[in-house]
Amino acid sequence: MTGTIDFETQLKHELHHRLRPMTGRDPRERGRTTTPLELLYDLTYVVAFAAAADLLAEHLGEGTIWPSIGAYAFAIWAVSWAWLNFTWFSSAYSNDDVLVRLATIVQMIGVIVLTYGLPVSFEAAAHGESPNNLLMVIGYIIMRVPQILLWLRAAIRDPDHRRNAYSYVIIISVAQVAWLLTAVLPLPAPATVIALVVVALFEMVAPVVATRRYGYSPWNAGHIAERFALLTLITVGEVIAGTTAAVGALTQEQGWTGEAVLIAASGLVIAAAVWWTYFLVPSRLVLELRPERTFAWRYAHLALFGSIAAIGAGLHLTTIAVERGEVSLYGIALALAIPLALTVVLIFLIWSVLMRSYDLSHLPLVLLTLAPLAAAVVMGAITGRDAPFDIEQRGSLTSLSVIVGLVALGAVIEVVGHELVGYRHTLRAWRAGEASAARREGEASTAPPAGRTT
Repeated sequence: MTGTIDFETQLKHELHHRLRPMTGRDPRERGRTTTPLELLYDLTYVVAFAAAADLLAEHLGEGTIWPSIGAYAFAIWAVSWAWLNFTWFSSAYSNDDVLVRLATIVQMIGVIVLTYGLPVSFEAAAHGESPNNLLMVIGYIIMRVPQILLWLRAAIRDPDHRRNAYSYVIIISVAQVAWLLTAVLPLPAPATVIALVVVALFEMVAPVVATRRYGYSPWNAGHIAERFALLTLITVGEVIAGTTAAVGALTQEQGWTGEAVLIAASGLVIAAAVWWTYFLVPSRLVLELRPERTFAWRYAHLALFGSIAAIGAGLHLTTIAVERGEVSLYGIALALAIPLALTVVLIFLIWSVLMRSYDLSHLPLVLLTLAPLAAAVVMGAITGRDAPFDIEQRGSLTSLSVIVGLVALGAVIEVVGHELVGYRHTLRAWRAGEASAARREGEASTAPPAGRTT
């Protein structure tokens, strides 16, 4: 009878999304997983990252390199930070009741509005203007107002973390007013860009300061690790989408050739290798034991999301080269090799932040990984530095396939190296870190009280 009652209680909880207490989740809960509501919310970011990557490729194809990179960096930060804000609250307080569900749906609308503002942002940057615009800010307002209301609700219902919740209300409100001012005030473009950097830094630093002063909100480190892993998978999806588009353009022009097969295989290998490499970092296992490392770990991901999606942009640039002939082989090689190299370095940085170790024995593996990427760039420079790619030119398609293959080889070397030797470095770094922590704890326990001498 008891079992039946427990099941019916759980069933009612699953089916009836009435108002529920928002008293905070258990930060020590093991095995907590992502909810269907969070997965629904993430679908909007598939669109947002795809839009940013496609716009980067389009504007690179038009030759506006540095403005495009600046607009892309701003877009990725805006998209990633909006997602992080939602995830942080959800990990601490989401109870899946009707108000949380409605607030999430409204935030999804905000993400789409923000995405509609991305083309305006890239176009403005191409003309030397600020990448921020009112449409993007309106999208942020649509997302931020529900967030503020939810944090207020948490502050009222969770007295143990009330000061922390109120700090988020203040930080988000101040930052949103600042974003609005950067979009509406008639400031010169350089001054606006400086203001954008200052506001972004405020958004990133203020929560850390508030947490040190008022304590943590009850987020779950294992849940956070899973959420970041899932968003990483979304960005890896951009690599697969870019591969599909590039090979589709090739096969439309010349049908299935050996080069098209090689490019298809190489693109999928790059996606799989990035996935493999990322999940060699034991984020969930470590963060559940050392949740205090989460803040630095999460910030390192903001650049990683951009670098992985940029690999997809490089493959999309290949599509542009095939269809329009506006890009050189050298440009394609740079657009593929640089973001993959940056991805490898950022994953190493995430590992270092997580393990509290900077193991230079990884350096030979990094150099081996970068060697084929450098070779791809050199080949691009030799075979087509200035002239646009011409699929009808003899040998051009072969050169393109070799460039993509070399980039894929670099990704494979990274995976093989970590599987053969890298895991030993992780085990050694963990043991050394735990031994150092034990020594510090031992010294602290035997130290005399303040003001006394032995």
